[in-house]
Parts: sequence; structure tokens; C-alpha cells
Amino acid sequence: MLLTSRTRPTPPIPPPRSLADRPRGATLLVLAAAAEIAYFPLGEPSYLSLQGQGGALALAVAACLAGCGVHMWCTPARAARSGWAAIVIGLMSYPFANMGGFLVGMVLALVGGSLAVARRPTPAPSPAPAAGP
Repeated sequence: MLLTSRTRPTPPIPPPRSLADRPRGATLLVLAAAAEIAYFPLGEPSYLSLQGQGGALALAVAACLAGCGVHMWCTPARAARSGWAAIVIGLMSYPFANMGGFLVGMVLALVGGSLAVARRPTPAPSPAPAAGP
């Protein structure tokens, strides 16, 4: 009664048919942005404690971008959601992560997110109509 949910469960997402159905370019760019933004705080790990909140925020932004890239690769049917998240996180990286990884990481995140948003999945092949008698 009170503990039961009245909403319908969401239908499961079908797995991709092949590697060609995955957003490879968008995933690669978003993961490259994450690596580039995380490179400078982790360049000299002994100085990480001296960087303070700036270093920690840069690593958090990089981890979020890496999560978006992995989500794009694992669930290509919902890559647009990860693309929008990558765009927002890329814009947030400018003030929070060394000017967005000296602008390179921010641009990579924006372009990768835009590719994911613009991507349209390939339609499933329709079965051929059966020949009538």
C-alpha cells in the first residue's frame, strides 16, 4: 500500500548491436579531457597536499568527466545525457580546474560532449515483408 510504487518500471535498454553503434569519437575526446585536466594536479604527486582545494577540485572534475566517458561507452543509447553532463562539467572546469586544464581540457570536453549530443543511434533494420501467396 504505502510502501509500493505506483510508477511503471522503465523498460531495459537493449545492448548495442556492435562496436559501430558506440560513440567512439565523443568518448575518446571526453576521456582525453579528463586525462588532461587531471595531469597537472597529478604531475608531481608530492605537491598534491600543497595545492589544496584547487587540486582536489581539478581531480573531482576529471573524475566526473571520466565517468561521463565511461557512461557514453557502456550505454550508447543514453549518450546524449552524458554529453550534456560533459558540456556542463567542461564549462565548470574553467573556474575550478586551472582554467579548464589551460583551456585544452575544456575545449576537448565541450567538443566531445557536443558530439555525443548530436549523435543519433542507427535505426534497427526492419524485417523484410513476407511474400504473399
